[in-house]
Amino acid sequence: MRKITKTLFWVGVIAFVLFGVNFRYHISRNVSMNVLSEKQDNEDFVLQVREAMLNGDEKKVLSYKGNVESMEWFTEDVIDQVYAIDDESTSDDYDYLRYKVNSIYAHIVGIGSKLTVTYEFKYNEDYEETKLVDETVSHLLKKWKINELSDFEKIKKIHDFIINNASYDTSAKNYSSYANLIGKSSTCQGYMSIAYKMFTEAGIPCRIITGTGNDDSHGWNIVKLNGEWYNVDCTWDDPLTRSKKNLLLYEYFLKADKDFEGHIRDAEFNTTNFYSEYVMAKESYKWK
Repeated sequence: MRKITKTLFWVGVIAFVLFGVNFRYHISRNVSMNVLSEKQDNEDFVLQVREAMLNGDEKKVLSYKGNVESMEWFTEDVIDQVYAIDDESTSDDYDYLRYKVNSIYAHIVGIGSKLTVTYEFKYNEDYEETKLVDETVSHLLKKWKINELSDFEKIKKIHDFIINNASYDTSAKNYSSYANLIGKSSTCQGYMSIAYKMFTEAGIPCRIITGTGNDDSHGWNIVKLNGEWYNVDCTWDDPLTRSKKNLLLYEYFLKADKDFEGHIRDAEFNTTNFYSEYVMAKESYKWK
């Protein structure tokens, strides 16, 4: 199974008295929201959470004074806003960060208008591993003189390297870019994550798409070439063989949706708004 790990939220709330409850994915609505009357810059709070995640912090304690509609703001809204930030100066955020993080536990304690929010993070790839991935990718792109290549040549070079460098992890224990690039073995999550980082660092617009592949949880990438978006699945172009012989295929390379068999997108990537922002090519890219 090509497993995609999802971020999980475990949340604890204590409010007004010594009464605590734990919920998965949401926070109790028994906390009265009208006590949160003081103002705070919510954007600053989001940026502090993002900084902690980028730094690979395992724990971050933050104070909050403000007015929110529900306690879910601290998990669902804040984390969604963190993942939505795409800083062009780094490829460690946005889609990469979403799948680098394994799980998040949020514990919130509040009396009156003051809240203390404690986040605990677990990662598929720690800070030092990400640092090594970044250094290795930078070295490779310089070695290849990537800026002298056309966009198509960049995409093909990265696609081919990933497939020749790594193999699929049948134990389903390794999900990260680090596992794929340095350990040379990962699930599809490692393939799609290292592809995202390398394409992005090479100046190729890229997104991670999740869904199912032949009914298994699966993920791949879309890349922009000559103004249109195409599907690229490095995992499926690196098939397992009984002889363990390494194969490099192009069956899922720069494909239009109609030629991308076996792939079904998750709902968030299958909306009119998403397709209007990421206009897919009607025909697969002709290159040979």
